[in-house]
Amino acid sequence: MSESLWTAPADELLRRTASAAPTPGGGSVAAISGAFGVGLVLMAIAVTDDAALDAHRARGEAILERVVPAADADVVDFRAVMAAYGLPRGDEAERAARTAAIQAASVDATGTPLALVEALVDALRLAAEVEPLVKRSIVSDVHAGADLVAGAARAAVRTADINLVALERGDAPAAAGLRARRDALVAALEEAA
Repeated sequence: MSESLWTAPADELLRRTASAAPTPGGGSVAAISGAFGVGLVLMAIAVTDDAALDAHRARGEAILERVVPAADADVVDFRAVMAAYGLPRGDEAERAARTAAIQAASVDATGTPLALVEALVDALRLAAEVEPLVKRSIVSDVHAGADLVAGAARAAVRTADINLVALERGDAPAAAGLRARRDALVAALEEAA
């Protein structure tokens, strides 16, 4: 990818998202939305300006460092899946190589949003921990941040699911492990949300 989604002006990013262009899609928008949700939680910590929250701030910043790259990673994963589907399939060897490439790209395209969900579940837990500690006048931003994070996590699950279903249909060796990881994350998300 030549340009990060993070360098695009907000109005351009919105226009691209609302267009027929294949990217940014659900995974990228989930990461961007989730990052803004984490940002709101961090803002509430910063406004409270209490040294007792320093460890929470550091944890939130570390979570943000996990969430932000997922926006561009989703674009890279999508392009890799599309490139794999575009490989030749004229003979048996080409078909086998194409199938292997599709499965490998689909594993990445499933793992990226699942890693995003993991980070966003951590963000939800952080929001719950800091909610009683921040200034009352800013607690609504913690709640709004958690709402964005929860929605982004659910959107990321949907992105993982579309790729996971394809892996399961193709009896990919990685499918069972990814399904177990996905299901555990959905349970953790519902508990944290």
